[in-house]
Amino acid sequence: MRDRGNRAQGIGVAGAGHSYAGLVSPAGRTLLDLIRHKGIVSIDRARMTVTVKAGTSLRALNRHLAAEGLALPNQSAIDEQTVAGAVATATHGSGPAMGTLSSHLRSVRLVAADGAVRTVTDDEPEFDAVRVHLGCLGVVTALTLDVVPAHTLRKTIARTPLKKILGGLDELRKARYGGFWWYPHTSQAVVWRADPTGEAAPPVPSGSRGLPQAFTNNRLSPAAARPVHSLAARIEGRARSGVLRCDEALLGSVPSRLQGFEYGIPVARAAEAITELADTVTRRGLRINAPVDVRFTGADSAWLSPSYQRDTCYLGVTCALPARRMSDTWSQPFSVIDDLLARHEGRPHWAKVHFREPSDLAARYPRWRDFVELRRRWDPDGVFLGDYLRAAFQ
Repeated sequence: MRDRGNRAQGIGVAGAGHSYAGLVSPAGRTLLDLIRHKGIVSIDRARMTVTVKAGTSLRALNRHLAAEGLALPNQSAIDEQTVAGAVATATHGSGPAMGTLSSHLRSVRLVAADGAVRTVTDDEPEFDAVRVHLGCLGVVTALTLDVVPAHTLRKTIARTPLKKILGGLDELRKARYGGFWWYPHTSQAVVWRADPTGEAAPPVPSGSRGLPQAFTNNRLSPAAARPVHSLAARIEGRARSGVLRCDEALLGSVPSRLQGFEYGIPVARAAEAITELADTVTRRGLRINAPVDVRFTGADSAWLSPSYQRDTCYLGVTCALPARRMSDTWSQPFSVIDDLLARHEGRPHWAKVHFREPSDLAARYPRWRDFVELRRRWDPDGVFLGDYLRAAFQ
């Protein structure tokens, strides 16, 4: 970081490569790979926190914590990401009373643009900017997060008409964790909830990584999506219940090749937006070949969090790809749905595809200008700005 040549070129940090967005574009800058900078630094049982190196994956962190009788308060559906990358992009699970993973952050240790090492804690006024920093403020080397005692959850799953779910969202949001998958071109959804239980969890079978599994691991062509969805809803939505370790209960299964985007909208607009989404997909024949994932978080305080100051419903639209590039076949439905969710006060997930211009994004975040000013103070030369970030935050 203190090398002038690298500073002139620009510096970014590569994570696990799970993001579809251009946050870590290598164009015109040096990428630092911290994937070997991993492991637990310390556990503070009095404060119930864990300090972890930035390159540690969420999966590895969960395993370390489980061995210590601890767990994260919430868990994203994917655990391949690095802890630093997940926090920096406001990765979230589905806990209606909980914020994003960033809301559980207590401190970060980072290397600033001038090479100085700095620790920022949650009692500092600028910490809510650091919670979701997108790589703009420094190279994070360690993070301290809240933990809770390890526990088990009883997870129930059942196929339910979409209209019935939308009429009972308040009831679903009473669960500790909960959400649903809507199967496009059908009126059916699969609803799940997970609540604490004192029951012991049996061993998880090898390869069992959550639901829906059999369906989302198929890379269907768009034309095949319509007839398959009805069958998939019946298969994946068979009523069942089981007890799982808390982190395992919240995991999902995602195809290795996919393209997707996700918007956070105010919970108060969720039923209206999802109804319009379903009508639009059907009316325009949009070939969405995977379930639409609907999750919830509580409001949080991170300036750039999609959940900033509002209870949020997240709608994730994913297409499993037959090839790595997103063709017009896939971008067309994404563009239509992007516009639809934006009209419902949507804020896009930072680590996924979206079609919003920086000026549009700025209008959706009350503290956007404050973040830009802070970034300029901390990194006046734009060392950490790749093309994607420069367009938004220069």
